[in-house]
Amino acid sequence: MRFNALTQLMLRMWRSSLTNTVPQQTICLLGSPGIGKTSTNRSLVQMMTDAVRSDRELQRVIFGDKVPSTIPEAISQELDLSSMLPEDLNGLPFRDGDTTRFCAHQWLHRLCQPGAYGVLVLDDLPASAPMMQVAARQCALERRIHDHRLSPGVFIIVTGNRREDKSAASTLPAHFRNSVMLLDVELDVDQWAQWYGRQDHHHPVVAAFLRFKQDRLSMLPKDQDDRGAFATPRTWAKLGAQFEVAEAVDSLFEVASGLVGEGPAREFCAFVKVRNELVDPEKVFDNPEKHLPKPGKTLATPDKIIAMATSLGEIAANRSKHSKGKKKTEAPLKLLRALAWTTQEHREYCGAGVSTYMANDGSLPDLVRVARSHRDDKVIGKLLSFLKASLIPS
Repeated sequence: MRFNALTQLMLRMWRSSLTNTVPQQTICLLGSPGIGKTSTNRSLVQMMTDAVRSDRELQRVIFGDKVPSTIPEAISQELDLSSMLPEDLNGLPFRDGDTTRFCAHQWLHRLCQPGAYGVLVLDDLPASAPMMQVAARQCALERRIHDHRLSPGVFIIVTGNRREDKSAASTLPAHFRNSVMLLDVELDVDQWAQWYGRQDHHHPVVAAFLRFKQDRLSMLPKDQDDRGAFATPRTWAKLGAQFEVAEAVDSLFEVASGLVGEGPAREFCAFVKVRNELVDPEKVFDNPEKHLPKPGKTLATPDKIIAMATSLGEIAANRSKHSKGKKKTEAPLKLLRALAWTTQEHREYCGAGVSTYMANDGSLPDLVRVARSHRDDKVIGKLLSFLKASLIPS
């Protein structure tokens, strides 16, 4: 299941458990390393917060008669089970008269309070010690740890790698697998690029390269280089954060290979070199006919076409967000004209530019509006005719 559909499913399940008294269902997300299984929680937490702040029925169900004047944010609690001991989850025992009780950790105490809502992530369960898996069973399946019961507003997610991922994951016990909803997490380059474009520290060339080499987005540990590095969405995001520093000291290959592995790093650096040698995309964006008179000859290979198309998408998104006046309003139209001109012999690559534009917070409705109002344009019209023929069955 892809991330957008997954977060929507979990949000609806959580809401239904509160408003329709449907039993809470623990979900177990399985997938290869570094694809963002844990970070799904952060998107879900934000969606929960927005839902509660805008829905009085949810507020009543969660808070009862004591709805606070300012609705708090949903709680996000992530526990890395692979690095924990059973007592880190169950709490420490202490003597209370003739009996033994367990003292709950602060994170558990917070999740058990009336009005608490959010997500508890039991991360990397298949890679944890067998005793840890036993300890986690009660929490994951019964929604309690000893006498401490989780608030009804807390949604539980278990995450882990699969045995075939060769990442030290074990097969979960049969009774556990039979009690949770097992979902495989699927990667989608466009959805990942949109997430990546919203991060504080990123360089768009990383997403541009991965549109060209989509199979490099997620590799398995068995594909590691001699030092053990291999490419995952997590390591590509880290590379995007360090890109400008690495280029400034002429160490891009070393930094890239240290994060995504030597093979993908060589391909990535070659792609960056191609982008740097292109005709200035800013000039092409403003006047493609003048600065790229023979696109079929100048952009003769897929890497060059993708590099140009994604650069144009980045420029359009940047102008739409940060420019003013005419420069801002003309950005969607100029993007369509530039893409139509540069991809005229390879229309299948225009989608890379549009996807890059959207991943960097460009407005799709603005692009659609411009396309509809300029369908008779001699340059744009040919692109629209191609898209219509490709997308609408005859």
